[in-house]
Parts: sequence; C-alpha cells; structure tokens
Amino acid sequence: MDMTSGYPYPLGATIDDNGVNFSLFSAHATKVVLCLFDPSGQVEVAQYIMRDSTRQIWHCHLAGAKAGLLYGYRVFDLISQS
Repeated sequence: MDMTSGYPYPLGATIDDNGVNFSLFSAHATKVVLCLFDPSGQVEVAQYIMRDSTRQIWHCHLAGAKAGLLYGYRVFDLISQS
C-alpha cells in the first residue's frame, strides 16, 4: 500500500474512496509507527513510519486500505528510543 501524508483530522481511522486516513494525537511522541496485522491479529505484516505531524497530531493515508484492516500504533518518546 502506498503511504502519503494524509490529514490530521478527523482523529482516528477514517475510510475514504481511496483508502484509510490515520491520525493520532500525542503530546510527547518523537516517532509513531503504524503497524498492520493479518486477519487473526496475531502476525504483524507491515510497518509504516508516520512522518507527518501537525500540532501534535501524527497522520498518514494508506491508499488501498479497506474497512476491517487490523492495525495498531507503536509510539516512541525520548525515553523509549534509548
């Protein structure tokens, strides 16, 4: 799936005609990784580093993503990166 910067709002995962926009607020994050999982939710199948942040909201858009996609975030701060 192709990742672009997407939009900071609305927060959460928002489906559109081309894929899914992801946005997450974090006041202390220095890095956020969007993790995708297989349908069982047990196996991580992809990671996308969210490079765009607008006023403490990290965001990206995944073209081709669909409803039902299992995802999670890894959020890093200055302490967790060491």
